[in-house]
Amino acid sequence: MVTLHDITNGQTYEVEKGMTLLQISKERNPQAEPRIAAALYNNEFVGLQTKADEDGDISWFSMATLEGTQCVVRTAVFLLVRAVSDIYPNGKVFVKHALRKALYCELDIGHTVTVQDVQSIKRRMHEIVDQRETISQVVTSSETAMEMCRNRHMEREAELLRHVDVTHIMAYQCGPSFDYYMGPLLPDMGYVTCFNLRSYAPGVILETPTADHPDELPPYKEIPKMARLFLDAEEWGRIVRCEYVSDLNRYVADGTIQDIIDMAEALQEKKMAELADYVVTQRPKIKVVLIAGPSSAGKTTFCRRLTTQLRVVGLRPVKISLDDYFYNREDTPRNPDGSYDFESLRAVDVPLFNEQIDALQQGKDVCLARFDFVTGHRYFDEKPVHLEVDQPIVVEGLHALNNSLTYMLPRYEKVKISLGVLTQIRINDHNRISTSDTRIIRRMVRDQQFRDRGPTATMEIWSDVRRGEETNIYPYQEDADTIFNTALPYELSVLKPYAEPLLKSITKDSPHYAEAQRLLKFLMPFRALKSSVVPPNSLLREFIGKEG
Repeated sequence: MVTLHDITNGQTYEVEKGMTLLQISKERNPQAEPRIAAALYNNEFVGLQTKADEDGDISWFSMATLEGTQCVVRTAVFLLVRAVSDIYPNGKVFVKHALRKALYCELDIGHTVTVQDVQSIKRRMHEIVDQRETISQVVTSSETAMEMCRNRHMEREAELLRHVDVTHIMAYQCGPSFDYYMGPLLPDMGYVTCFNLRSYAPGVILETPTADHPDELPPYKEIPKMARLFLDAEEWGRIVRCEYVSDLNRYVADGTIQDIIDMAEALQEKKMAELADYVVTQRPKIKVVLIAGPSSAGKTTFCRRLTTQLRVVGLRPVKISLDDYFYNREDTPRNPDGSYDFESLRAVDVPLFNEQIDALQQGKDVCLARFDFVTGHRYFDEKPVHLEVDQPIVVEGLHALNNSLTYMLPRYEKVKISLGVLTQIRINDHNRISTSDTRIIRRMVRDQQFRDRGPTATMEIWSDVRRGEETNIYPYQEDADTIFNTALPYELSVLKPYAEPLLKSITKDSPHYAEAQRLLKFLMPFRALKSSVVPPNSLLREFIGKEG
């Protein structure tokens, strides 16, 4: 027998050794709604196919949690892969990127995907769900997994596994389909009761529920500017010939990675120069350039480099950071739990910001606001700023795209720039790299390097940061004049030597241990790069610092 302490309800009970967590969850939570999707077993995030083989703690994740939702998404991808392979011999699925609450995928089925193809695949997916086809965990050696991938013409997956330094691989099988995912799947396809497959030339959109509403699909909304940015990111990958982690690893191994780095940096610089040229074409009507982006998008470095490009074309911008317009700490609004609400626009002294912008544009001398984050109080520069005709104002901050911030300025006097972190490479055909994973790695490294904050501190606030982005960033992206991608295809190889020790320092008794292990697994396939390969003016230097 095995003794389990159920953290979810505080109970302790014994179960027969070798029972699956699925059997235990049904026995202990027979009426659970929403359904149980996965578990934290001895602080490791696992699928319900896992067997209970030792005493320990357990807690359950329903389909109404972020972890459960991620299981649903991965399983829905596998469902699509299975359906395509059933209908089209040697058919392949390429998971490209997320479009807010859905995934954009492309299909290789021997011909251009038609509406009829999408309908046929969707019908087959529903049949597999109705049949509740079992998804088995397959624990095998990395060599055996590589051979199984090659036998199924999954060359990229096989190549990826060459760089995963573990003795055993957790893969999944459903009928004849065999696959590898960066996290657990649901125990059978019958769990995926809510999904949609939508034609979206040249591919398809796979829609799944969110944690807030696990039994219904969120409203579908077109985001053409963000979709365009993803296409641009893919084009970057093709230009530098680095579309997958395996490509990146090959360049690192054969010593040609510096060529890839130089091309990637040059492409980014070229985009910044084009953006500066665009601002010039909008003069003299444009008065303010507004720059916003989620946490660790590289706003500070981007703002500095864009300002340099604006100077090159004859402008002399004045830079303003919204962080300098925070209310004094004692005047900062609070959340319902009593904590300070630093994420919302309420924390910004909007009237003062507009007063100073208006005064500058009227040609008055202005002593700009500054904020001391140590004391939590605002002060003002002693030397005033005077705005001249050829000096646009560049504003950088979380809320820069929100019209409620710049309510005194008409839209035609603003250039809005949104920053994204859309990694140009993918792990393999079915596992993409999420912007959130890249950003938390960036932030964790920067917090340690410059803010004396350990990885636990970063992870403790990350969920609040993400929630703030959903409210304060993403709703305004499509109103931006342009969305600029600050990701670099080689950056995770550079960040890996910094991030791995931080993640490994999180002990098993920490509530963040499971997430740390997930991120370590995510970084595992990347071959490490020394920071000396990063150019001094690279945006990546914002996170790793200057070369020592």
